[in-house]
Amino acid sequence: MPRRQFVSDLQNIRPDSLPHGTHSLEQGEDDGQFTFTFPGDSSAPLPQPVTVTALITDLAEYPKSHEYMLFSDDNAPLYIGTALQDVRGTARKPVIELIGIVSAALTKAAPVKDGDTEMEDSQGLDEEESLGEEEDDDQDDIYDSDHEAFGGSTGVATSAHQTTSSSAKVAASSRAFRTRIRSDLITAKHAGFKVGQVGHLMEGLNCFVSISIRMSKLGISHEAMQAWQVRPEEYLVLVIQYPNGYKTSEELQALDSLRLAPNLGFRICASKHYKPTLQEAIQAFTVVSKADSRDNVSSSTTTNAIPQSEDVCDDGGLRETFISKPLNSLLQERLVPILRSRAIGMTWRGAEGWYVESASRGPSNADGIPDAFFEPEPLNEALPDIVNADHHAFGLGRKSLEKSFPLLAMQFLLRHFVRCTDFCLVCHRPLESEVEAIKPYVCDQPLCLYQYMTLGFGPSIEHEILSQPYVVDLLISFCYVSTATRKLKDFPDGLALMVPPISPLGTDFPDQVHAPLNRRAEVSKDPSEVNKESSSNCSTYEVGLDPNKLEMIFHDKPDQCPVRRGSWIVFKASEFRHGEMHCRIADVTYYPTIKIDTPVTMTNRKGDDGEGPSDITWATSKTSSASTKTITPAATPKWINATFQVYEQDFENLTKHAKCIAICRLLDTLPNVKCMQEYLSRNRPNDLKSWVDRISPAALSLLRWIIASNRACIMQVDGDTAAQDANRVSGMKGYMQFRFAMGAPDKEQRFLTAIRDTKMRLGLQYPTIFAWHGSPLYNWHMIIREGLHYKNADHGRAYGDGVYHAKDAGTSITYCGIQYYSPGGIATSSAWPQSLLRVNSTLAMNEIANAPAEFQSSNPYYVVQNLDWIQTRYLFVQCNPVDDALRGRLESDSSPKQTHPQDPSRTPTGTNRNRVEIPARPVKAVGSTKISGNKGKGVRRRESGQSPLKRLKGNGGFADPIAVDETDDSPSDTTDPDDVEMLLGEPESEPESDEANAVTSNKKSPVSGTGDTDFLPGALDYSTLPLMPVPEYAVSGTTKRLLKELQHLQKVQQSSTLADLGWYIDVDKIENVYQWIVELHSFQCLNPKLPIVTQMKNKSMKSIVLEIRFNKDFPYTPPYVRVVRPRFLTFAQGGGGHIVMGGAMCMELLTNTGWSSVSSMESVLMQVRLAIALSEPPAKLDVKAHGDYGTGEAADGYVRACATHGWTVPPGFKEMAYGMGRKRDY
Repeated sequence: MPRRQFVSDLQNIRPDSLPHGTHSLEQGEDDGQFTFTFPGDSSAPLPQPVTVTALITDLAEYPKSHEYMLFSDDNAPLYIGTALQDVRGTARKPVIELIGIVSAALTKAAPVKDGDTEMEDSQGLDEEESLGEEEDDDQDDIYDSDHEAFGGSTGVATSAHQTTSSSAKVAASSRAFRTRIRSDLITAKHAGFKVGQVGHLMEGLNCFVSISIRMSKLGISHEAMQAWQVRPEEYLVLVIQYPNGYKTSEELQALDSLRLAPNLGFRICASKHYKPTLQEAIQAFTVVSKADSRDNVSSSTTTNAIPQSEDVCDDGGLRETFISKPLNSLLQERLVPILRSRAIGMTWRGAEGWYVESASRGPSNADGIPDAFFEPEPLNEALPDIVNADHHAFGLGRKSLEKSFPLLAMQFLLRHFVRCTDFCLVCHRPLESEVEAIKPYVCDQPLCLYQYMTLGFGPSIEHEILSQPYVVDLLISFCYVSTATRKLKDFPDGLALMVPPISPLGTDFPDQVHAPLNRRAEVSKDPSEVNKESSSNCSTYEVGLDPNKLEMIFHDKPDQCPVRRGSWIVFKASEFRHGEMHCRIADVTYYPTIKIDTPVTMTNRKGDDGEGPSDITWATSKTSSASTKTITPAATPKWINATFQVYEQDFENLTKHAKCIAICRLLDTLPNVKCMQEYLSRNRPNDLKSWVDRISPAALSLLRWIIASNRACIMQVDGDTAAQDANRVSGMKGYMQFRFAMGAPDKEQRFLTAIRDTKMRLGLQYPTIFAWHGSPLYNWHMIIREGLHYKNADHGRAYGDGVYHAKDAGTSITYCGIQYYSPGGIATSSAWPQSLLRVNSTLAMNEIANAPAEFQSSNPYYVVQNLDWIQTRYLFVQCNPVDDALRGRLESDSSPKQTHPQDPSRTPTGTNRNRVEIPARPVKAVGSTKISGNKGKGVRRRESGQSPLKRLKGNGGFADPIAVDETDDSPSDTTDPDDVEMLLGEPESEPESDEANAVTSNKKSPVSGTGDTDFLPGALDYSTLPLMPVPEYAVSGTTKRLLKELQHLQKVQQSSTLADLGWYIDVDKIENVYQWIVELHSFQCLNPKLPIVTQMKNKSMKSIVLEIRFNKDFPYTPPYVRVVRPRFLTFAQGGGGHIVMGGAMCMELLTNTGWSSVSSMESVLMQVRLAIALSEPPAKLDVKAHGDYGTGEAADGYVRACATHGWTVPPGFKEMAYGMGRKRDY
């Protein structure tokens, strides 16, 4: 209750948690009133403390929509009253946050001796500023100073554009404060993430910090990405909000739970951009309430203002991921407490376990923590290093005690995002089940299942119905058959389902009449068959029905109305051909006359003879959207005698047999998927919960459970439109095809690793083969949840333990069971009558290792005991669709344009005994990627009109060429200039090296001339330069990073003049992305008095030619830069310019000691050019020398320079630098 919540919040505030100086917090005389004392600022204390009174105007609205009124003593200074009137952003704030806002406002308003104000920390307050001067008018209309993002449920009211005093800014934005921020973010950058910021990070005010990484770098299979509704080119973005300014990890861990929430907020999103815009960040933290008062049931849900996971934005904007909601709450509630445990030596697993343990048994000291929580956690070697990395374990910070909170938060997020199937989505405990699934789910606790469904943590069933209606039809059919044949093992317990009454004997309509009628007939019961809770509490009522007015009237009026608006009932009458009907109560105002909605009529099944009374013509209720098929009888009486029962049987109190009956009855009431799809299409945006007169709450919850508990990825290949020929297998005429994947997200990687090892060990030309696996239809409901295994032996194991496969589809079809629909489409008692597919049988096509000699058995069946050797690819469904057009498409059969190569001796056969042809696109070939052109030369034939940058995307190593997916051709997301500037820091206080200092000091001294240059781009003869072959060490990640750098430099060249830029790269001439040729020129624009200016002019040289090479670890290791021509004097000969003997550049920046992974190649080129242009000692040409520098002498000179200065040579330098080139062939 609101009052109880208010009193609890007030009593839970400890004196030490109040803002500094504030004291004497007491509850007032009136409800919703409290007072506290403000003594003034320490630099300017008040003559006597002021008592502030706060009053909640309507306590019933606390803590969601309440507002405050603020008062002070009559004798308080005038500025106190003015400051209280000017306080903004107090609405919807808990008591502790309101006190913090008021205290900070009064502190800011208090005058001090120098006329300025001070603040205790970097906290900022909302002010009535002229936001229109800084933002567009429409932006201000949407997000005012009281907006949720600046003080909603996650923090104290602050504004994105707020001001504070100069002294406060100096205190909060001191050099040490900014240095620590940079250190934390650069540490995250070094760990492999992109970092960004929005707002006033360096000023210590309200800000957002983003940490992101491409989905393609997380080791998630393509199938898992499809199931999770994410794309490889998207970024996983963690947005951290600091409403009161940036807080370090140590500061956050020192805050108690009451003070933590106003200072920290998290949102997990996906986007094509590495950081959100200001508007997107505000929307992400904006909470939107959706109130739903239908059927007099008050329910409300909250969501964010950004698009949901299924709403993939065309513009690539910020949106939620499929598990953003549970992960948001996980980070908000547990991250900081878990980090406190990690600080005393626990691993992630131990700290999470201890959090759950301590929460269940109460607080405890560290001395009582069992040793089990300190045991090391084994790494999952199938995951990428960046997912397994642990900032706490390896101490990546500048100081061992200073940890980067953004990096720790991101690593914790990756642990639960990439490994989401290992944890319960509600309680976040590790799942103890051995089942491997591609989709996350909940543990066995009923409360977790209930919260998973009711809190919206599961997938959107509306999105599934709109996008893949036949997949939903298939899932319902699987569940129905499994339930009707009593093969269902796991039931939807914990959902609080209220179902139609089930009789103790297993019949579906007990003969029990309401007591006042004196017609109760006790049902004889066998004690062994009685349900856990007798259904004697479920009464039967006799009524009269008027189909024309959709009314029913009680013949014998009970004392109280047994139903209410929104209740669902099931009734029978002798006039009903189909036995029973289900409907919703529309109105009870005129009881004993009750208004009902149009009843749901059951569908004919096989075996019905069609004889009996005519169907009744029902009127259509105003709210009904369902199409009703009716037949007008010759004469229909006004009142029809009928009996009904209410949906009031608790599902969990039924026996397993009765539960199966209840599930089938609920599914019988569902409309077909096309009706649901049409309803959602007409009423967008909407959900099925609003179709109150057609789908009961129990049936909707059951439908949600069927879809959400499916832990496989099933994608339609055939559908309403033309079949996806690129993904369709030939040779299976008459079968509907679905893409199919099961297992953990790393299952695909484990499969590929096992296949690659098998291929190398056995020297296989065809590393995999394809085979069929058939199983009865009632097993598939559990197969798509548990995966393929051989725990059960339904058909015996004559050839040993393992998963049985057949080469011929006809063999597997014999194991698929009976037909569930007649040729005319009439359903048997075991089939879902509303199915549009009318499924009869199902079999899977699996890809398995081509090692039959190592199978448990290979003749007549492939019996594979190693589950890592099996990967599901396709699901084939033999069905008789209602749609004639779909049925016609299934009868067609065409070969895919690109087929996957198969072992000729082990190619599977389809239904017509012909070999099936499998499209190449859905199947990842092991080692099948080939490089075009001459493999030995490493030179690709240039295609006409092809972009040089796109041409470079294919370059990889010879032994393992890089195969870049189509999605990798998406444009790179260039780092925001503000983020680059933030990370560069303040060089005057944080020099990286002596050379860097020298370069920095010279930035101001050279003459920034803008005169014309004599440099001519394109004049360099590249045929005289050495060509570095595509290195063996080339990796996809580095290749893409280098391409981004080239693209950025190309844009810079196009937007700058040659004289101002001073360097030039001919991108069209670059054949190998790991080797760049750069020309430095226009040194006269820096300093016309440099010796090289005159010397180059005398020798008619227009540029200095550099070669830049990169190794596989770039950007975490520096590039290697050397001069190719002309030759320079060495230091011993009076030369300089940081060019050593052999031509290599001698700069700490270009060694492991001084290199920073945040450095861009643009800044490297600028610093190299400035280093050569240094006047002390100046660079001088060796006018007597002829020829270019060699690769060997340059590398030797670089190694000698590093040894002389004590710098670290990057790993892999010799492999990169000594790689001999050949002359280019043009």
